[in-house]
Amino acid sequence: MLQEDPLRTYVAAEPEQVAALYEGTNQPMVQPTGRSAQAAQAAVVALRDGAIFDVVVALTLTASGENIIYAGPPVQKKDLPQAIEEALNFAESMGFILDASGWANLDEERRSELIDRLPAFKPPELKVLEPLERAKSEDPMAAVARLFAAFCALLLVNCSGLSAEQRAQAAEIHQQLADNLLREGDPQQALKEYMQSLEFEETPEAHNGIGLIDAWSLGRQQEGEKEFKRAIEMKPDYSEAMTNLGALYIARGRFDEAIPLLDKAARDPLYKSRVLAQSNLGWALYKAGQAEKGIGEIRAALQVAPKYCLGWRQLGTIFSDQGKLEDAGSAFGRYAEECPDVPDAHLQSGKVLARQSKAAQARAEFQRCAVAKDEKDKPVATECAKFLKEMGAP
Repeated sequence: MLQEDPLRTYVAAEPEQVAALYEGTNQPMVQPTGRSAQAAQAAVVALRDGAIFDVVVALTLTASGENIIYAGPPVQKKDLPQAIEEALNFAESMGFILDASGWANLDEERRSELIDRLPAFKPPELKVLEPLERAKSEDPMAAVARLFAAFCALLLVNCSGLSAEQRAQAAEIHQQLADNLLREGDPQQALKEYMQSLEFEETPEAHNGIGLIDAWSLGRQQEGEKEFKRAIEMKPDYSEAMTNLGALYIARGRFDEAIPLLDKAARDPLYKSRVLAQSNLGWALYKAGQAEKGIGEIRAALQVAPKYCLGWRQLGTIFSDQGKLEDAGSAFGRYAEECPDVPDAHLQSGKVLARQSKAAQARAEFQRCAVAKDEKDKPVATECAKFLKEMGAP
């Protein structure tokens, strides 16, 4: 069973200590625990220490220059072939294709050259990673997904030989890649990776991801509901899946069913998105006829996260529905103030200002959203332009 050895930053060995060496011939995208996804090189090395052998998998992350060393328990010579096979399977489960170096048949000069060339044998010179913009990069991520898919077609031939830990590692890699693809706006490739993850090991995270794609990308809400429920069945305290299922119930008008799920997620102190859960809880309570309690939950969420745009929209909508135009104006005003780049914020603020007969302020808000910056903003821009036209010249 190979595990990361945090005390090792490279393979410290002289040529005479190496009993076998395999070199990776490709550089797939990997995402080791606690690191960002990036391409990597790999080597599998068997080291001799007297009558004991140490077999390691060494990854070198090409972006950061970091070496990650995975090691198993020391073995005797009779168990060395099996230990090497397990290490190769472990590396291959992450997408690497490894070739034997023919170490036993290499002369001393060739061995030294090989060790000098492989970064796994060098203390890392860590690079400073430049911050990446949150820009859409579908083509690179799709290429990575295709690489993993092609590799997995090969891996499945030997899939039965993987240990439980190796299968879990492979499942996690595919699940994390799917998460990245989903964030990058490629749900189809993400779905393929989630399905690949489930082939190695069933996890609540993969079911949650599939549920998101089914419910919101493919419009298969019933299938999405089943996936979220399976994730919660496997992990009863899975706040993210509860929040997602609660949001699905709200979308389907099943507010009473959403409330207990969102309430539990909102009270989870370790859940990073509990503000989302609490705000949606407030909306579900309002729609279920508990307006004051709902308003209280949304206000509490906004105290923690005053820039949470949806919360201000929900609060403004509730007050507007109740005919409380001053309160609605204040809420929508904060919506526009905290989220100035969201066209809908100016649309909603302008509408309530017009209802309050504050024409000049309403016109100013509509002018801020009347021109679309991109395709997705066109419906809002059209509505803003319509209100401007109806208001006429100042």
